[in-house]
Parts: sequence; structure tokens; C-alpha cells
Amino acid sequence: MKLLLDFLSLPLSLPINPLWDFVICLVLGEVVYRFAYSLAGEYGRNSSDRFLLHWLIRIPAYFLLWSTICVGIIVARFLKANWMWILPIVFAVVGGIIGVVILVKRKKRVKTGQQKGEEDG
Repeated sequence: MKLLLDFLSLPLSLPINPLWDFVICLVLGEVVYRFAYSLAGEYGRNSSDRFLLHWLIRIPAYFLLWSTICVGIIVARFLKANWMWILPIVFAVVGGIIGVVILVKRKKRVKTGQQKGEEDG
């Protein structure tokens, strides 16, 4: 099974410097190994069940985490390259959200003030 993981993950590389790619994939492999080992140790009845369960967890988890890291790197590179276009959009969205929150709170305050006035009168 280790051979299968190595065969499947060999062509994978992150869109960064090869040294960092090696370090990240090394850490990723260790994290996934420990995660799969801890789960397989808890749920396996005997050693062959734990072995199979370990690899059934480890291989998909490796690819899931690798793809998440890869997408994160691509998004970070895009944001870094286009920050002049993205920053005004972020400010507009955040400003719009703050404006909506302020309006909703004012309407709530006015509505509760009217209800108190009706109850008092």
C-alpha cells in the first residue's frame, strides 16, 4: 500500500519552490500518517483490519489535504498578484455589511421604541 501511495503522490507537486514543496509534502505525509494511525488503532479489531483501515484513511486524506494546500497556495498567489483590484472590492463588501448591520440595528431600536410607547400609552 505504501507503494501505491508513493506511486499516486509522485507526480503531485505544489506550485511553489521545490524545496518548500518537499518540506510541505513531508510534513503533510507525517500529519496524515499520525491521523490515520490514531483512527485505525481505535477502530480496528485486529492487525489486518487496522492495516487496511489505516491505508483506507491515509490515501484519501493525503490527497484531500494536498489539494486543499494547493488551492490555498493558488488563491494566495492570485490575491498577491491582484491586490490592487481586490482591496477596493473587499472594502466595498465590508462597508456594505457594516451598513446593513447598522440599518438593521436602527430599525430594531426604532421598532422596540414604538412597542414600548404603545405599551405605556
